[in-house]
Amino acid sequence: MSFSRRQFLRGTSLGLGYLAVSSPMPGWLGNATAATLSGYAGYRATVCVFLLGGNDTNNVLVPRDSTGHAQYLDARSTLGIPLAELRPINPVNMAAGAYGLHPSLQKLQALFEQERAAFVCNVGPLTLPMRKADYESGAVPRPDNLFSHSDQQDAWASGISNPSTVDLPAALEGKATGWGGRTADRLHTLNPGEYPEVTSFGGKALYTTGAERQAMMVSSSGILEMKQTADADFNTLRTEALADVVALHNNVTLEASYGGVFTTAQTFSAARATARDAAWNALPLATREHIDGLFAAPQGVTGWTLHTQLYQVVRDLIAGAAPSASGGLGVRRQMFSVGLGGFDTHVGQEATQNALLLQVDFALDAFQQAMTRLKTEGLFGVNPPQATLFTMSDFGRTLAENSDKGSDHGWGSHAIVLGDRVQGRRLHGTFPSLDLSSGAASNPDSVDAKGRWLPSLSVDQYGFTLATWLGLGGVADRDHAFPNLTNYVAAATSGGFPAAARAYRIPFLLSDP
Repeated sequence: MSFSRRQFLRGTSLGLGYLAVSSPMPGWLGNATAATLSGYAGYRATVCVFLLGGNDTNNVLVPRDSTGHAQYLDARSTLGIPLAELRPINPVNMAAGAYGLHPSLQKLQALFEQERAAFVCNVGPLTLPMRKADYESGAVPRPDNLFSHSDQQDAWASGISNPSTVDLPAALEGKATGWGGRTADRLHTLNPGEYPEVTSFGGKALYTTGAERQAMMVSSSGILEMKQTADADFNTLRTEALADVVALHNNVTLEASYGGVFTTAQTFSAARATARDAAWNALPLATREHIDGLFAAPQGVTGWTLHTQLYQVVRDLIAGAAPSASGGLGVRRQMFSVGLGGFDTHVGQEATQNALLLQVDFALDAFQQAMTRLKTEGLFGVNPPQATLFTMSDFGRTLAENSDKGSDHGWGSHAIVLGDRVQGRRLHGTFPSLDLSSGAASNPDSVDAKGRWLPSLSVDQYGFTLATWLGLGGVADRDHAFPNLTNYVAAATSGGFPAAARAYRIPFLLSDP
């Protein structure tokens, strides 16, 4: 079937017209009256790595003491990693070698021991803090459609796991937004001009969507363009048709709204491309070659994508941190989103997860080593760029393996945080008990007999820790970016929950001097 340019243009225009009346226009202006530079005058960025499908963190971080490891193996006769194969780590204030990492995580093991990485244990979507009795009785609302991939991805990305119970600010009503995008709404005035605070190479799009600010969406290769098809004529037709949409003069509303959005996006794209080239070429050749080498996939490896995305993040980060006077963007705060799929390991988990975690291990290490190079060479003066990388995933998985040599959908999981400002070599939060010997009745951390962990820390606390490190400040900004957090902390306080649940932030980032 062939389409004329006129037909394509008419269909595009009708689609845009429908959007114009069915949803609010994306705004490029923000309001960040209470945002601050958070004690650091240089550049800061956060990097969200979304592990899509539900990463089995029960095999990422494993106890090595005799009791804990025996309980782990009891639940995982096939999937369980033998003690001798775990990569020992030595968390602060714990016995030497108390825990071990998956065999694929050799580089992460080194970063953990260097105090550049840490784990946030048993974190997940929660509307209010919950005990096992609350889960069983229904006294506290559960996240909507718990154990569903799409719904729990949305819960992690939005920080709103049960929308019907959250009193949203007026600015958020009727809008699907993520906590990354809402943070961008409030950080906007820390950056000059209108350049977007968030750039997404992958991950979960909802995370990057604000009520006012919109993310720049680019391919994993770093190119900002439409995905090309095998039909060259169609690609050309589409480009021409969109150019016509931008230039439409017979519909004032369409021209002023969507034409303006397309034009603005083109402007941002051009600014980004120019700044990336200028800032990159301003680096010493040895530095560029070193960073390129860090992200060169191991010989014989094909099909990896995460390292490519993080390489592009580094390139964007350098452009963002470089002053505008030298051709950079000169921004102060940015957020990035990347993603890696394939973690839904119901069947044959061992080989799949081994390969995925090798890719994660390589990519995270390359990113951290690149940041270290930028810092140690003094290329940015006394305030080198800082970045904190963090992971999210749909959910953890059941400790008990299934009959297909895999694991099923869980709830709470262990997140990785990485960077020079991370309070490293620590397990933040509470590691759950792995004792499933008496089924569901005796283990307060599991909501059933399979080892589905009831989170002891919320996504809101996790995200707010990162947002305040970037500079989010003030009650109004907090309630905009994390509208459920105030009620969560109040309920934890009145309900006598542990101190970690009563805190707005999780102490996995170092305080500014």
